[in-house]
Order: sequence, then structure tokens, then C-alpha cells
Amino acid sequence: MPTFAACLLALCLPLAAAAPRTLRVVGDNNYPPYLFIGPDGKPQGYAVDAWKLWEKKTGIKVELTATSWADAQHRLQSRQADVIDMIFRTPERAARLDFTRPFATVETAIYADRELTGIADASGLRGFVVGVQRGDACVERLHRAGVSSTRAYTSYADIIGAARSGDIRIFCMDRSPAEYYLYRLHAQDEFVKAFDFYGDRFRRGVRKGDAATLALVEQGMAKITPQERQQLQDKWMGQRVDLTGYASIFKTAASVLALVGIVLLAWIYSLRRAVRKRTRDLRFLAHYDPLTRLPNRHLLLDRINHALAQPGIALSVLLVNLDNFKRINDRFGHPLADQLLQQVAERLKALADPIDTVARLGGDDFVLTLRSSDVSQVTALAEQARQAIAAVLVLEGEEVFLSASVGASLYPHDGENGVVLLKNADTAMSRAKQSGRNIISFYRASLSAQASHFVTMGASIRRAMQRGEFELFYQPQHCLRSSRMQGVEALLRWRRDGELVLPAEFIPCAEELGLIEELGEWVMKTACRQLADWRARGAPALRMAVNLSARQLTSPGLVSAVESALAQARLPGDLLELEITESALVGSEAEISATLEAIRALGVRIAIDDFGTGYSSLAYLRHLPVTVIKIDKSFLDGAPEDPAAAEVIGAIVAMGHALNLTVVAEGVESAPQAAFLEEIGCDLAQGWFYSRAVAPEQIAKAL
Repeated sequence: MPTFAACLLALCLPLAAAAPRTLRVVGDNNYPPYLFIGPDGKPQGYAVDAWKLWEKKTGIKVELTATSWADAQHRLQSRQADVIDMIFRTPERAARLDFTRPFATVETAIYADRELTGIADASGLRGFVVGVQRGDACVERLHRAGVSSTRAYTSYADIIGAARSGDIRIFCMDRSPAEYYLYRLHAQDEFVKAFDFYGDRFRRGVRKGDAATLALVEQGMAKITPQERQQLQDKWMGQRVDLTGYASIFKTAASVLALVGIVLLAWIYSLRRAVRKRTRDLRFLAHYDPLTRLPNRHLLLDRINHALAQPGIALSVLLVNLDNFKRINDRFGHPLADQLLQQVAERLKALADPIDTVARLGGDDFVLTLRSSDVSQVTALAEQARQAIAAVLVLEGEEVFLSASVGASLYPHDGENGVVLLKNADTAMSRAKQSGRNIISFYRASLSAQASHFVTMGASIRRAMQRGEFELFYQPQHCLRSSRMQGVEALLRWRRDGELVLPAEFIPCAEELGLIEELGEWVMKTACRQLADWRARGAPALRMAVNLSARQLTSPGLVSAVESALAQARLPGDLLELEITESALVGSEAEISATLEAIRALGVRIAIDDFGTGYSSLAYLRHLPVTVIKIDKSFLDGAPEDPAAAEVIGAIVAMGHALNLTVVAEGVESAPQAAFLEEIGCDLAQGWFYSRAVAPEQIAKAL
């Protein structure tokens, strides 16, 4: 029987035999003291010396390239490098990389123009563009904190230069390089650390699945002794001062001074604390409303004007005023009325993105700013604010009902600066009061008619949901090889006053007003129950396709809604297929990926609807758990007679099959199109050639 040592040697031999002659390592070239370009133009720092030690311990040559952070990541992904150094592990990166154990802890902070006070946490960043290093992990962290306005720069020095020129006023940066570059560029008096954002740990990364390189890196680093690591630490992070020889002298001197000094130090410390607290309080009062802790008029105008300084900006200002607040104030008194204002402030802060700022001007006037001038989006936000305020409030055990009038002004038509936009929003709000209160009014009266129609449609949708006016139709999907029905797509219809209303007329409104989650959950449960009913009546196995909107995809309750729909209908997950559009993938890829992975874990298939019409990158086909792509009907126009159209469709089918994806063609309207799709190997097809969307009874007959 072979010994344990012999077995271990046998396991190690393949790894040693496969070890590369040269290990290509990349890292950030402007990250002192870990890695930066020295005066001689060569890389230096902790990482350089650590990899030299690794090279010595393993006997494998290391080729270290110090480049921009974005380029370093590109080199690793494009196989121009084997290892990337000094990288944080994030959910987004974990989908593409494997990581070593951590070797250093790093703090990341938010820095701001010294004159810009009142920013104490991530919520204070809304309304500002935050400077970041291209490819930095703080971009993902900012998105998670609800901050979507960022501007990427190649290096930390570029970020500070942009802040000095006024291109940005806030930036996110790791503390070590921030302190280095602020000092080196003589900018330490121009910027302050607003707050510590997050801490993370440096690791080394390799491409996903490259276990051999990962093990090689770990084994080599494990051979570096603690003493050698301490020497590296002392060289690049500073040596500890050894006072052992002077300890007795210091001890005697300290004893003499202790009694006198301790009282003085305590007094100075308490005085400094009082001064700091008073300074913080004064800064807070200068920029925030003390009752609701919302930004005040001064900070609001600063944020608006900073936003307007950005090229191509779209901005709307909504002034929200409570109706008949004076009566509540007179009845309950000022202390309880103040509590009510605090509750209203919390409800407005809880409204969904894309709000930039929620502020209080004083009294019962609140302001919302939105980075959009689209009338439907502005109206939707105003309606959400009205609905939030209208929900019952409780004061001293008594229910209080409020309503609100909202005035809106849009940049640049209604004003070119914050003062004018606020003034015109106030004018629009006064018009809303004069028109009967509890309505939305725009500064330009012509837009108010559009807003009124939008709000009326929203109320109609709510009533339709209560009355059960929505129903599902189903369009068959046929297998091109067998010509048999293999699945159906559930399509929502609204039967209003006896006539069917198509989704294009009401879905955008439902999405903007936040009704799509409830409506989408109803669609999913109804479709699953219908499929279960067909199966119970002896129908062959079918797959049910259900559309998801972009707002549903970002809803925190989506996974549980899918799980509940399958459980209630007692359906296996692989019979459900969720369709998402390419445009719905734009946003926080890490969060979307986590949601889709959780849905895929239930067995549910993921389809990309309208493929080729929305997203600018095909990377999601590799990084997201997609199983199906649906060729948009626009690609079939002219096919198969048009050679260009035929070639595009053939390329999509070939690419889909190369990635092991099922390919479905939408909008098939003729026999030649069906024959062409079958010839090029497309899997499924749907369209009027086979059937329009029909009631469930007609599907049952066809089965």
C-alpha cells in the first residue's frame, strides 16, 4: 500500500508539471504604497517586492505589469494576464473570477470639496455626480446605496484634477492613495473626507475556473515567512518606532508630568469635544431642516444648480404642499403637527428611485427633484407622493387623513436655475390649490392635461384590478422540427367596457405608478394555474412563458412570487419560462444576476425577449443564466427573400446554438418564413402564421 507521503507527491506532480514558465501578473499602477510608478519610470511598491519573493520561492518567473485599473481587468479577462493583484471580491466579480485568501484590509471613503458640507452618509450623495476610478468596486457599492450618477476616470490623479477643475465635487477613493495623492498634489486643504464608506480586503484574482493558477499563487505566497512579510510591511507602510532604550527616562518624566498633565488634557479634550459638536451642529443647521433632517432650501438649491451644470441634464422640480394642514395644526397643536410632518418626510424619503433629493422648505412645503423631464415619469412620482401622503396617519391614537397638491416645473423650459424652477413649481402648486386641491399641476398648463389623463388611467387600472377586468390570452409556440405545440406565451389583456385594451396602452402607466408588481404577480399565478388545469385535463407537457417588466426584475419580492406561483399550482419549475427584455438588464448587473440565479435555481428558464433590439453588449449571455433567446419580429421583415435579413437571422440562430441556448422566432407570418427558420435550425416559432393570441378554451381545443 502506498504511503501518505507518496500519495501527496503523486497529487502534486501534475500541478508542478503544469506550472507555467512565466506568471503574468497585472495591477493598478497608481496605488501607493502597494503598486505605483517610481521616479525612474519603473513599478515599485509592496506588490513588486512580494512577487519578487514569490518568484524566488517558486522558481517561476513573474512578469509584473503595472497599468491602469480598467486595463488590468481587461488584460486578465482577455487572457493577456494570469493574475490580477489588489482586487476586492464583489458579487459581480465573483461571477467572472476566483480569488485567493485576503492579504490586506483597505478602507474606502467619500471625499468632498471643503466648501460642500452636510454630507454624512450615502443618502447625501443623491443629486451629485461622484467621481470614481474606472472599474473600481466602489461603483457597485454606490449603486447598492442608491447612487447611480458616477463619472469614471483612468487614475486617482485624474479624479483629483477633475475635482479641482469643478467637473465633480465629490469622489470615492481608497484612503491610502487618497492621502498620498492629495498630499503630493497639494490638494489636502481643498478637500475633506466626508465619511468612511466601506472597508474591504485585498485579494489576488484569476479567471473563473483556473484552479491550477489559483493554487500555484496560494502555495507560493504561503512560502513567504512572517518575518519577510513584516519586513515588507516595515519598508512600505512605515516601521514601528522602538523606544525601549529610552523607556526609563520617559517613565520618570511621565511620572512627574502625569499629575499636572492629566487634568489639563481632560479639560482640553472636553473643550475640543464641545467645540466639535457645536461646529457639527452649526454645519447641520446651515444645510438641513432640524425637524425632519431633510435638506433645507440652501442645500436643495446647491444640489439643483450643481446638477444643472452637467451637460445634457434633464431635471424636474416638484413642490408638494399638504392640503388643509392649518386645520390639523389648530386641532392637535404644534408638537403633534410636527410629528405628522416627520411622518410625511419619512414617507417621501421611502419613495422609489430615481428621486435625487427630498427637501423641506419650511411649514408644510416639501420638494422632490427628479432627473427626468418626461411628463409620465414626473406625473408618476407626483402620484406616488400623493398616494404615500394619503395613507392613514395616526396622531394620539386618532386616524388622520391627508391629501396633497403638487406643482411641477421642468428644466430648461420652466427655468434655467434652481431659484426660478422652485418659484415656478410654487406657481403650479398654487394653481393646483385653486383647481380644487389634491391634484397635480404643471407650470405649463398644456402638460397638466397629459398628467390628468395619466392619473385617471392609473385610477382605472386600480379599479380594474379590484373588479377582475384583466384576463390572459395565450399564443402558441410550435416546434419547427415536429410542428407540434410545445409552449404558449401568456399575454395580458384588459376588458374595459366590453372591449379589449392592449398592453401598450396601460402597461407603461402601471410601471410608472408602481402597479406592475401586483399586476405581474397576478399574471404569473394565473398563467401557472391555467397550465396546471390543462395538465389535469390530460394535455401534453407544455411550457408557459410569462413576461417580466424591468421594474419587476428589480423588485425584492420577485423570487418569492415565482416560488409561490409554482407551489400554488403544483408545477415543476422547468415548465415556467420568464421573459425579460434586453433593456431590463441595464443597471446593477450584480443584483440582476443574483435575482436570475435564484430564479434559475428553482428550475425556471430565463428567456431574452426582443433579442438584438436593446442592449449594447452581448456579455450578459455568458454572465447571466439565460437559457432562451427570442428573435425580435423586426428581423423577420423581408425574410427569407431579403438576403441581408436572412443572414442576420442565421447568425443569431448559430450564435444561440453555440452558447447552448434555445432559439425562438417571434412574428412568423408566412409559410416561407416558417420553412426558412426550419431550414436554418431555429428551434421554436410563434406568430400569426400559427395562431394569434387566443382565449384558454381555444388552446385546450387545439391540444
